[in-house]
Amino acid sequence: MSQTRERALDAAITLLGTGGVHALTHGRVDAEAGLPRGSASNHFRTRDALVAAAVERLEELDRRDWAAMNLPREPTLDLFLDAVERFVEISVTTDRVRTVARYALSVEATHDPRIAEALARGAGLIQEWGARVLADLGAADPQAAMRTLMAYADGLMLRGLLRPGTAEPRERMAAVVRACLDRPGDGPERGRGAPAPLSP
Repeated sequence: MSQTRERALDAAITLLGTGGVHALTHGRVDAEAGLPRGSASNHFRTRDALVAAAVERLEELDRRDWAAMNLPREPTLDLFLDAVERFVEISVTTDRVRTVARYALSVEATHDPRIAEALARGAGLIQEWGARVLADLGAADPQAAMRTLMAYADGLMLRGLLRPGTAEPRERMAAVVRACLDRPGDGPERGRGAPAPLSP
């Protein structure tokens, strides 16, 4: 990706995350990115093309961040909880703008199948990673378990965005994870492992 294109798309995500979909125009992208007027339209001829590229950039950033975690391959329940907590916390603090941008695009996706498909690919990264970890932890249906946990995490993130400073107690999070594993009586496991790394 060229530097100009990358700057334009990062600016587009910032606009989506701070002003919603109506804030996304070629001119505003140029201004936000500090690019000469007309730069964004040179790369993305239509607004639809700009939106589609912004979704792809979100997916690229997700892949980069997961790869940067560089987690070992021996999962334990306790360390999986650490990963979930960290993911939720970062989503509503450090990556707040990106998270809001994703929610803004999710609304657009309800009537634009191209956006829905692109967002689904990004969600699929986390789904497959988590399902592999849950399988290693003994989940009877790891795919279904991870879908439940992703819905739960979405709720936590939305609450964190609307009510900054709120946090889910770890014991409640552990109870949800244990329920998905069909192990309601288990306590968090201790160990040296961590969730498996996400494949690029």
